Amino acid sequence: MLIGELAETQVWLADPQVVERGEELEESVQVVRYAPTVVTAEVAGGAAHVELSVVDGSLTWFCTCGEGREGVFCAHCVATTLARRRLLVQSACRRTDR
Repeated sequence: MLIGELAETQVWLADPQVVERGEELEESVQVVRYAPTVVTAEVAGGAAHVELSVVDGSLTWFCTCGEGREGVFCAHCVATTLARRRLLVQSACRRTDR
């Protein structure tokens, strides 16, 4: 399974307040690395570093914020997932514009 499907599912499972904060942070996400099984990003000008990855078919995540260090799928993880989705849409639009 690819990272997008797994990460999107995790967003749906997240607390609504966490999702709302992630939506607010999405514009501040700088995706550093994007591949089918890993996304690495800096959020809010480096305030948080996020890594989402697929290991043995399951999503794993890490964020340098306090909640993330405790294993919570935090607002930074949500923001990174939303930014990944935006990149996919932009990429698809560029391909269809050719």
